[in-house]
Amino acid sequence: MKKSKKKLKGMTLIEMIISIFIFAIMGGLLILIGTHIDATSKATNNLKNKVVVESPYAANHISQIGEDEHGDPEYLDKSEMDITVKIHASGKYWVKEQTDADDPSKFEFVEKSYGNADGDVVVNMKAEKYSTEKLVTDGMTEEQIKDMQKKVNGKLNLDFFDVLPAEEPEAEGESAETE
Repeated sequence: MKKSKKKLKGMTLIEMIISIFIFAIMGGLLILIGTHIDATSKATNNLKNKVVVESPYAANHISQIGEDEHGDPEYLDKSEMDITVKIHASGKYWVKEQTDADDPSKFEFVEKSYGNADGDVVVNMKAEKYSTEKLVTDGMTEEQIKDMQKKVNGKLNLDFFDVLPAEEPEAEGESAETE
């Protein structure tokens, strides 16, 4: 009796080339996605490290960062800034004023107005802005600082500012009061 052999059929050359081409495209996409994920994770870690170091100072408005070699307090770098708030509003309000200097229990409500002739309320304030960059760059060389700032999120700092007490406005700049 004759045994029949089954004919084995393989892939053609065209099918092999197409398969290799598809695998090459998929591999290239995986490499691109991997490099993007790597860059994102480095940027996230850089930001996380900055937040860990800077956020306690910024959140709590702490400007003293330690002491120098002589025992004197060392502070964050600060700069002054002007803040102007302008709101288009005007109106009247009531203030409780003492009427008798000898008797503090005697008072009356006095009507006052706010806003200038144009109906604007303008408030000028001064603030001190504290830069927290020194916390991260302390002990780094100039080259290390430049390398760090080139990275993603490298120039991001959690700066904060403290508004200084307002100065009393001059008589000519004050709003007119109704009598």
